[in-house]
Amino acid sequence: MKGGAGGRPQMSMQQMQQFMAMMGGGRGGGGGGRNQGGRKGGKKVIQGGGKRKGQNKERVPFSELPEERKQEIRERQEARAQEEGRTEVGSEEYTGTLVSRVSRHGWVRPQNPGQLPKEVQNKMRKMCNEMKNKFEDKSSERAQTFGKGVLYVRRSDCEEGQQFDKDMQVRFRVYTDSQGAGAYDVTVA
Repeated sequence: MKGGAGGRPQMSMQQMQQFMAMMGGGRGGGGGGRNQGGRKGGKKVIQGGGKRKGQNKERVPFSELPEERKQEIRERQEARAQEEGRTEVGSEEYTGTLVSRVSRHGWVRPQNPGQLPKEVQNKMRKMCNEMKNKFEDKSSERAQTFGKGVLYVRRSDCEEGQQFDKDMQVRFRVYTDSQGAGAYDVTVA
């Protein structure tokens, strides 16, 4: 703070914004203190009217994108796989059930987990235990999904243009990486 007219200290713009956020004033505020993000219940307020980057754009299916854009996305996904140390394990194809799906990823339960390569089984077990331990309620449906052993699958590792839904039978190959184990080349069984 600097000295101002009449000997009163002046705040910089940054200090004023911090003060307003702490007091709950300004955009999106509504009471609450410092650790509550300006709202009751501890929910964060998004500055700038509540819109996030890209929210107004309508999502275009990958299959309908121009080839140039598809190539950019594939390159970015390949770079991510390399960063995570993805190693394809064998070339054998397995079957399983898609037990949950989110817009960009899901989880596949192998039909016969004992037939997966030992390395994949070990990584899958470790990954599932870590995921299950993140849930406070170990008996919840989501926690139980990990208790039965699943493989991670990215939407980009699925057949292009194919709709994948929960409980769908799929075929896939397996890999390991720094995160655990996953499925790729996923197609409808």
